[in-house]
Amino acid sequence: MKKISPLKLFLGLTTLHMLATCWGFFSIGAQATTGAAFWFHVCAWLFYSFAYAVVTLIPAWLQSLLARTINRYTALLALTFSVIGILLVRSDLMIYDLYNFHFNGFIWNLVTTKGGLASLGTSDETYVAIGVSVAIVILIQQFAWWLSTRMQSFKPALLLTRPLYLVVLLAFVAQAVLYGISDVKNNGAILDSATVYPFYKRITFRSWAEKMGVQTVRHSSNHLNVDTSRIQYPLSAVTFSAVQQPPNIVILVAESLRWDRLTPEIMPHVWQFAQQGLYFKNHYSSGNGTREGLFGMFYGLYGSYWSSFLHAQQPPLLMQRVQALNYQLDLRTSALFSYPEFNKTLFASVPLAQLHEAEEKLTPWQRDQQNASEQIAFLRARDKQRPFMSFFFFESTHARYDFPEQAVIASPYLKDVNYWGMSRESLKPKIGEFKNRYTNAAHWVDQQMGRVLDELRAQGALDNTIVIITGDHGEEFLEKGFWGHNSSFVEEQTHTPMVVWMPQHAHAEIERMTSHLDISPTLLQALGAPEDSSSYSLGLSLLTTQSRPFVVVSDWHSIGVQTTDMKYRIPYLHHGVDHFVPTGPHDESLSASTQDSLMAKYQPLLLQAIQNCSRFLALHKDKAS
Repeated sequence: MKKISPLKLFLGLTTLHMLATCWGFFSIGAQATTGAAFWFHVCAWLFYSFAYAVVTLIPAWLQSLLARTINRYTALLALTFSVIGILLVRSDLMIYDLYNFHFNGFIWNLVTTKGGLASLGTSDETYVAIGVSVAIVILIQQFAWWLSTRMQSFKPALLLTRPLYLVVLLAFVAQAVLYGISDVKNNGAILDSATVYPFYKRITFRSWAEKMGVQTVRHSSNHLNVDTSRIQYPLSAVTFSAVQQPPNIVILVAESLRWDRLTPEIMPHVWQFAQQGLYFKNHYSSGNGTREGLFGMFYGLYGSYWSSFLHAQQPPLLMQRVQALNYQLDLRTSALFSYPEFNKTLFASVPLAQLHEAEEKLTPWQRDQQNASEQIAFLRARDKQRPFMSFFFFESTHARYDFPEQAVIASPYLKDVNYWGMSRESLKPKIGEFKNRYTNAAHWVDQQMGRVLDELRAQGALDNTIVIITGDHGEEFLEKGFWGHNSSFVEEQTHTPMVVWMPQHAHAEIERMTSHLDISPTLLQALGAPEDSSSYSLGLSLLTTQSRPFVVVSDWHSIGVQTTDMKYRIPYLHHGVDHFVPTGPHDESLSASTQDSLMAKYQPLLLQAIQNCSRFLALHKDKAS
């Protein structure tokens, strides 16, 4: 019998390893499916596991062709790239399982930007677990190569070559046909779940079917074509009226702080402050991530503009106005101003020396404590003849949720957080303890905010100081299927607390929908901007009595439009995620007839939201295709 190439055998064994690694994608995609959808996932799992394995072995295959033999360099390339590929797929699975998206620009930014990984609050146990997993994958692949070199004359080993290729080919054809039919019939069971596999390639024959006289079911016509090439912000020059005594501005933002943490028990200092100021009870972030959340706060624009403004390093009109009025600045974060890139967006016009970051060697709760102390020191040392603006971003409420023992009000709580290997399934039995960590962290943040508020009261500064307290976005604990944020636009990830102190305004609790987009026009109008904010913002003043028909939240690849009775997600065309369907305002599923009725009712608003995504771009194209 002619010997079998060890590289072919290694491909077969690597495919088996990849099948085991990709089982999680199959489990997620095939969950609760039956019939054609189930078999689609069986075939997609088989084919894509093989495809991922093939890609990892391309360097080794090319080297063997050039060398005309399989040598130790072939083995080294095969082992190195197969290990890297398997680890990347495994990492992607963990990301998708927790956050409902694959490795993307956000994750790449997290990995490559200084402070990105540190922002997760990873522990030594996490790094040990990663090391153990890497070692296991290396050992398995080394054994697979050794076995491949020993099985060359072993007849049953032929099953790892041509028969395997035939099975994979049939699987590819089957899943492609099933997806194509689903596209024609608009079958969400397959269309909604196909992209669970990284780099899933859609194969459709809708046009061919229509030519053959087959009646097809049309997808929703709502898509975004986002052209981020030119900025026109503001749309026209803003004429400010004179302000005799510009108000001081204090903005306190807590990472991942959702609305239901604002209670007398968890956050007593902010709760008491809310009973004196304006308490917005139906307030939404402008995104489900930090970038989009703070971008909306400072610019009053959708997160879809983030990349354009980052590339142009275009500061917000709010900061330009504050600096023009010669405000003293106290800008501090317990994370980094370079992650996300707020030093190139929100504070692009501010010298780096005026952007204060807490010491990296400290834990998040210690950084928050240090920043609070230094903010208080600034308040005491400031020139009281000049207005000031103070911005403070708290980090304790970011996962892993950090706090000292004196802040514990919720027990039992998870003692350590190991990210490697974490999944929704592994989180379920301990999600309550995990959430208790979050509650304790929120309590600690409240104590630090209380220190700052007490200082403002002691100085009598509240008579001419606007204070805004909120979260950049929310945080989910599997209530709607996911943990953390950045994965969906459910209440838990987008609904944040909003407390505003406006001098000479009586306490009020506001029930109408408000948005982070409203913060910028509110502050700009206090600094002399015209009441009509349409030329410089997509938001409205928080002080208006005008009800807004919808709010918009954003993430890396879509916007979410929320009305009083519907939520609907619209993908950016160049990143597209297909087949979103509307849900109720609290994320409840709706019947098909209700979906159709709401989509017809709100079609003009959806088109308006789409057009707003390019409104502040010069020579923009307002197209909904």
